Amino acid sequence: MATLELYSKGASVWIPDPDAVWVSAQLLQDYSHGEKHLLLQLSDGKVSLEISVSDQVYLSSPTGLPPLGNPDILEGENDLTALSFLHEPAVLHNLRVRFLGYSSIYTYCGIVLVAINPYEQLPIYGEEVIDAYSGQDMADMEPHIFSVAEEAYRTMTREEKNQSIIISGESGSGKTVSAKFTMRYFAVVGGATQQTSVEERVLASNPIMESIGNAKTTRNDNSSRFGKYIEIGFGRKGDIIGANMRTYLLEKSRVVFQASAERNYHIFYQLCASRELPEMRSLRLGENAPEHFRYTKQGGEMQIPGTDDLSDLERTRNAFTVLNVQPDQQMELFRILSAVLHLGNVNIQASGRNSDRSYIDPGDRSLAVFSKLLGVEGPQMAHWLCHRRLAVGGEMLVKPMSGQQAVEARDALAKHIYGQLFTWTVQRLNSALRTQRGQAKSFIGVLDIYGFETFDRNSFEQFCINYANEKLQQQFNRHVFHLEQEEYIREELAWSRIEFSDNQQCISLIEGHLGLFDLLDEECRMPKGSDESWVRKLYDQHLNSEPHPHFQKPRMSNSSFIVLHFADMVQYECNGFLDKNRDTVFEELINVLKASQVDLFVSAAGKCVLCGQRKCSHREKSELLVFLFFMFWWCITTPHYVRCIKPNDLKQPFMFDPRRTVQQLRACGVLETIRISAAGYPSRWTYEEFFSRYRVLLQGPQSEEQAQASIRKALPQLIPDPDQYCFGKTKVFFRAGQVALLEKLRAERLHVAAVIIQSRVRGWMARIRYTRILWAAVTIQRYWRGALARRLALTLRHTKAAIVIQKTYRMVVVRQLFLMIRQLVAECAAVLLQARVRGWLARQAYRRVHAAVVFMQCCWRRRAARRELLKLKTEARSVEKYRELNKGMEVKVMQLQLRADQEREAASVEMESLRATIQKLESQKQKQPQPLPVISEVEERRRAEEKAAQEILQLRQCVHEAVSQASAALRAELDEERRKYQGLLREFTRLEQRYDNLREMSLLTEVQPHRRTDSTQSLSLEPLSPSPTPLSPQSLTPLSISPFPSGFPSPEEVRRDSVISLDRRASVWSTETPLIFAYVLFYVVSNYFSVLTSPLSPDTSSCPSPTKPATVTGLLECRKRDEAKLIKNLITGETEPYIRVDSALSLPPGLPASVLFLCVRQADCSGDQTRARSLCSAAVTAMKAALKVTSGFEPAWSTIWLWSNIKRAVHVMSGRLSLTENDLIRALSDLCIQAYQQLLSITEKRLQNIIVPALLESETIPGLSAVKLGTSRKRAGSDPRNVGCDVLTMASVLRELGALHTALSRQALPPTLMEQAFHQLTYLISATALNSLLLRKDICCWSRGMQIRYNVSLLEEWLRSRGLQAGGAVGTLEPLIQAVQLLQAAKKTDADAGALVQTCTTLSSQQIVKILTLYTPHSDLDERVTLNFIRTVQGLLKGRSEGQPPQLLMDVRRVFPVTFPYLPPAVLHAEQLVIPDSLKISFLHRA
Repeated sequence: MATLELYSKGASVWIPDPDAVWVSAQLLQDYSHGEKHLLLQLSDGKVSLEISVSDQVYLSSPTGLPPLGNPDILEGENDLTALSFLHEPAVLHNLRVRFLGYSSIYTYCGIVLVAINPYEQLPIYGEEVIDAYSGQDMADMEPHIFSVAEEAYRTMTREEKNQSIIISGESGSGKTVSAKFTMRYFAVVGGATQQTSVEERVLASNPIMESIGNAKTTRNDNSSRFGKYIEIGFGRKGDIIGANMRTYLLEKSRVVFQASAERNYHIFYQLCASRELPEMRSLRLGENAPEHFRYTKQGGEMQIPGTDDLSDLERTRNAFTVLNVQPDQQMELFRILSAVLHLGNVNIQASGRNSDRSYIDPGDRSLAVFSKLLGVEGPQMAHWLCHRRLAVGGEMLVKPMSGQQAVEARDALAKHIYGQLFTWTVQRLNSALRTQRGQAKSFIGVLDIYGFETFDRNSFEQFCINYANEKLQQQFNRHVFHLEQEEYIREELAWSRIEFSDNQQCISLIEGHLGLFDLLDEECRMPKGSDESWVRKLYDQHLNSEPHPHFQKPRMSNSSFIVLHFADMVQYECNGFLDKNRDTVFEELINVLKASQVDLFVSAAGKCVLCGQRKCSHREKSELLVFLFFMFWWCITTPHYVRCIKPNDLKQPFMFDPRRTVQQLRACGVLETIRISAAGYPSRWTYEEFFSRYRVLLQGPQSEEQAQASIRKALPQLIPDPDQYCFGKTKVFFRAGQVALLEKLRAERLHVAAVIIQSRVRGWMARIRYTRILWAAVTIQRYWRGALARRLALTLRHTKAAIVIQKTYRMVVVRQLFLMIRQLVAECAAVLLQARVRGWLARQAYRRVHAAVVFMQCCWRRRAARRELLKLKTEARSVEKYRELNKGMEVKVMQLQLRADQEREAASVEMESLRATIQKLESQKQKQPQPLPVISEVEERRRAEEKAAQEILQLRQCVHEAVSQASAALRAELDEERRKYQGLLREFTRLEQRYDNLREMSLLTEVQPHRRTDSTQSLSLEPLSPSPTPLSPQSLTPLSISPFPSGFPSPEEVRRDSVISLDRRASVWSTETPLIFAYVLFYVVSNYFSVLTSPLSPDTSSCPSPTKPATVTGLLECRKRDEAKLIKNLITGETEPYIRVDSALSLPPGLPASVLFLCVRQADCSGDQTRARSLCSAAVTAMKAALKVTSGFEPAWSTIWLWSNIKRAVHVMSGRLSLTENDLIRALSDLCIQAYQQLLSITEKRLQNIIVPALLESETIPGLSAVKLGTSRKRAGSDPRNVGCDVLTMASVLRELGALHTALSRQALPPTLMEQAFHQLTYLISATALNSLLLRKDICCWSRGMQIRYNVSLLEEWLRSRGLQAGGAVGTLEPLIQAVQLLQAAKKTDADAGALVQTCTTLSSQQIVKILTLYTPHSDLDERVTLNFIRTVQGLLKGRSEGQPPQLLMDVRRVFPVTFPYLPPAVLHAEQLVIPDSLKISFLHRA
């Protein structure tokens, strides 16, 4: 099937538009070959139009037809090369959808990362994002600048090959910010807490270079006006050990001239803003600076909105301090910069008849300030600014210069001074960034280069910048072509050489023989050369003699020329080309500057003289420094490309201008990458993925094992042209448009199948319906016949019944007539008498009943009143109970009581009156049968008492709530103090370790044969000796808050472990010794902490006074000479400075801590305070040394054993020793916390690399996912996954957690402590998994959500089976569970949006929107989430997001405060201890 058949009714095409560049339209009828017109309808459905196929806009298409749109499955693809149709409208539309619809500013384009400037601060650059991208495959994660940096770092570490990152784009596109984030990523993953602060110095260079090299332009408020290349060196372990910076193409002309609405370099305005500082007053910047200086006021922009120049200068000075630039050198630098400003205000006046002379007023204030600041002679500087020396016939003549020439000489001197100062600053930064620890093993270069520039007026600077971009674009095209061919070779394709457009002709025009540079240098050597004569030579050479296709002449100008660059056609004005190419400064002015009294300036000027003697042209600078250097540098590194795009010129956030975007896409080479990819096989699918997607088109057996054979057999029938596809080893490759063709065939096949299924279903439903109707008709007839028969029988019955009724009725009528006659005649008198008597009897009975009821009501009301009285008395006594608690209510209560008494008296009086009334009513009941209603006040009194009771209850509730709130506030404050203290302790441990490493490093670099002990060492650096050194309170932290945070693995160490080879990783994890060592160490610390506060036996419960020793039984005695041996056998090994693993785990829980406590207790009770202190100090020092040894990665398994013993020791010794126990308990508490931190740190290191594969990628439910993640489509240029690695599942995670739980359970640790440890670990698991899910598009689908939910349920079940749910471990999984529910829930209607918002309560607004944005259907039964639905959810979340910080990812470094419960152990007695012989402590004596 030809591609023309894709132009069918309903197909999407792109047509040009003057505003939107390209707009989408649909075909209203099929297109046949040979037709001249197409009938289209725009996507908005309002306009229908007819276009001609032969329009000039489609000449780039081989068929002359408008370009086709991509299938919906490729909507918002994160890699542009994965699009089926690779052309300009498809690229522009995909970028617009990702930028505006998904708020994604990064998109891959093969090996290029396209970054669109959002002009808004986005929460995607925090440390949690760095941790999420660290160690991950580039193809698995969403496009990001960190992903490119990670790819470069991984390739450098594994392949040991140097890397480079080229960041380009026009001014305002975000190049500088991208470069800063790249260096920040390297500083985080390549830096380490125990190493020197090289990474801090690398980051500190940014504010300095921004101050002296950035300026405000019309397109960018912080535009870099120079090229920068930073080379970051890495050591063998992947850590940063140094850096080097190179700069090029500094825009020195900006120092003396700025266009309208632009500024000079930031440093000048920063100095002017700080003129009021005491140290800056000597610079004499004046009151009205910067409006006072000519070099800062030309552009008319003195202030940038949103920036503070004074604070920026402070940040610049702090950066200088970090880079070891002394304050005096900083002031000399500022003095020279101020002198440049004053030099621009020197007034040069013209004189002579024809103004061929010039002079400077001797009293010129600016010249005097300039001379004083630089320490030069003012008259000499004034003379040589207006004169020059010429050599004529061997004699030196002094020639005066005109006013214009003198101004140009002054400006040239200012540019020269600034340029040399800029060079000195860069050299000073390089000396500070240079490593002191040997040669770097490899490096990563970050290049921040100008993008292609075209302005209304283009001069020599733009010409050099565009020439450099021409060279870079040529190398970029060749590199992309090389990678494309490498892919074909790796897949063993039968391919032919791809032809692509090259810009060599344009480069030859500039640098070739008799090119622009050759003619420019020739004109510069002419005595009377001018810009006009140079342009005429260009016209003669490249228009008349040998016409060049890339050179043109403007129609309306004779002083400019046009060069057709690869990106655009640029017109250059020749004015100033020769002067800027010469870039000379007179030697006389240099000699005057050499006599300066400023040391810094003299050094810079001396270097300038050497450069001036060389007299090299600007062409040599541009070619040698740009072309030769970068071409050599490019050949020895693997490049990575970042192309920054400026979406609009108004600097509005998330505003997309299609015309400006297309212009930059053409200029930065993105479309060239598309063209090269489209020339080959741009679409490539693995056989598994192709089989999963297009299995409906295949024939024969449908099994994944035979997928490749089925595809090879069926594809020639689907695509008859064999040139449109090619089979590789692991992938099948397609030409442009073939994926859309397959999608159409697939849709047609599914449509046919759907029609067949519908016909079968409709026939089956019709037959079922006919059967039901037939059965219903028969049933209705049967029931109707039965109804008629029953109706006939009923009629017969009614006829017979009517006759009987008539007969009976007639009999009754006759009988009634007879009875009436008899009653009236015979019984009239008797009946009347009976009626009178019965009436009188009834009235008598009614009166008796009425009297009884009234009496009963009175009795009941009296009883109720008595009960109410008792109740009021009881409540009155209860008011007395609360009088002390509610003193403010005392008066009110007394009033209520008085009122109650009064009401009781009134009630008694009322009762008497009621009795009298009742008697009166009883006497009058004959006359008045019904008693009058009586209104009682008892109800009102009851209501008043109830109101008083309610008020008292409300007061109680208020008091209770106030107490609860105060308790909650105090508890929160206590937790906050705990967290701060834990952070300080952890920082102290980190700084102590860093100090040790720095000390060792300094000792290694010393050449002395002996080492000197530093007097500032902390207690942890003391040797293991039994010397009686008391504990230093200054070196210990107070235990005002006992809990401490759990330790986290250093992200740098985890990062380095993730990039080492698989063999090396396997060798590290092959042994269980490190984790056993951590458990042992942890157990010792915790048990020693517990023993310090435990109760003692009756014999050891009391201790005599230190001054009065006494004998106490049940203790252990350790002699002075045996202390070192005791410490060695209990805590340290024979030869290794850590606990012996083989014997530590076999000991009873807390045995070493109990032995140490009994020995210390015996020394304390015997009055030997010195020996007790010595033993305690030795034990603490040994434990600290053991903990320091376990702080590394390898020996870390004994922490649990040491922690357990220290914890028990603290519990036992608290309050039982007469020596200064606080210092001992504080030291042991800190050691306990450090052991706890190291234990979790080791466990987290082991979990870090298996969380994502086990929780997110493993398929615990087989066959649920259609495509495995390991075989999903990868971006072009990414490294494939390692094949053959062990598949990690949830069993791996549960195995690690089970090992930790078993070890903690064996050491008899408190359950609450275990709950806190697993609470921290489950939070790490949840945060790591959720962060990865938020950055991976292939994870966000319904089937994968089912897999993840099942894996999480396994973890929940494991936690509940161990009884760990009480500590909040299960609750930390709630964000991940809600994220999975979000993947599985319906996402179509407004009701679905409301349900999602109500369900996902723990997820932030950014996280919910991100998951909806990344959601990708993996089957035809599912659909993408529409933008309208996402906007609806955002509207519902607007109220929630107001109080939330703009953070997308969870903080994996979050630390929960830990609390150690007090659980005193059993009574200690020496006879109860069973000491094994393996400890070798038989030298202890029982006392």
